[in-house]
Amino acid sequence: MSAPMPLPDTASLSKINLGGQRVEPLPVLLDGKRVWISSVDRLEIVDITSGTVTARLRPEHEPALSPPTLNPFVGGNPAQPPILAETGAQRRVVTAFAATAPGQGTTPPRPVIEILAVDAGTGREAQRIEIEPSDDDQHALTRKHPVVIGARGTVVVAQVGTDAVAVNLDDRREIWRRPDFTLGAVAGDVAVGTDAKTAVARALAIDSGTERWHTEPAETITIKPGSPKIVTATGASRGRKQFFRLLDAATGRMLDESTASSSTAYNITCLHDGRSVTICQDQRQDWAGAFDDSGKWLWELPDKKANRIAPTVTTAWHGAVYGRTANGPVILDARTGEDRETAPGLTPWLVNEHAAVASPPDASGGVQLYRATG
Repeated sequence: MSAPMPLPDTASLSKINLGGQRVEPLPVLLDGKRVWISSVDRLEIVDITSGTVTARLRPEHEPALSPPTLNPFVGGNPAQPPILAETGAQRRVVTAFAATAPGQGTTPPRPVIEILAVDAGTGREAQRIEIEPSDDDQHALTRKHPVVIGARGTVVVAQVGTDAVAVNLDDRREIWRRPDFTLGAVAGDVAVGTDAKTAVARALAIDSGTERWHTEPAETITIKPGSPKIVTATGASRGRKQFFRLLDAATGRMLDESTASSSTAYNITCLHDGRSVTICQDQRQDWAGAFDDSGKWLWELPDKKANRIAPTVTTAWHGAVYGRTANGPVILDARTGEDRETAPGLTPWLVNEHAAVASPPDASGGVQLYRATG
């Protein structure tokens, strides 16, 4: 790795605590030789080779929020990573902003949501789409920052207040909206989420919003990403038993289920390695496991028989799992869970073939860019 280059403060604002622990995902996309950083009032592009900011794209209207006005404590920054929308050779990075359109004549200013798509190759604006906020999100003081969840072809799905909204980038228009629906994941050609008022998960066709399947009512249920074909469901059944399920995104079929009596047993988050394995970890960071794209579990840690503990997982990429233990940084093999490197020297939050994004070793704050060498 090269000497570290600092990234803008927006890359880690309110996402990492004083102990150097990431509390929420960084609002960062690492794609090719560019770092894309979403904020509540801008999208920044950093060139990996030089470490310099090459562009700052902002909403057309006045942003509803700005970094100085955010809650300074960890968790106070609602910005989430931009997403990549791919259609053949066309690749676009997409983010969203809450903004205020100016008044005119007797018409007062009004809240709007802006969806911004940028050509991933050139860094230039490709599309900008203006849509309405959700009904409960009209008042400027109570508005929530919109979050782009995923894409399929030219259609992008976003959480806008309490509404799930889909827009077609090429047509520059909203194509469907489902009120009172919380999106959890995009997998294949469906967007999966939960009803706001009932504990039922539903899969909606990305191109039309038509329901493909739904689960039986539960006491609680939360949908999160799994793999390109699998979503995870965590919650409690009507009998109050806690569950963690792997669901086939296309059909809703349950591929695997674990149950427990503890209400905190399955606060689990998973991430795909971009190849064929999904890595999962619980909130306490004392358990980690991995399953393949068929939903088959490959390994779990800790393993008492082998005298091995679970690492704190930070990211995974192309067959490698990055994390740390009390012994320092470590890299595991994604398919076997075995130690691949026991002293890699760095624990990245994000990594690809060109660079890694990590906190400084001295935990002095912010995040840095480490360019791959050799």
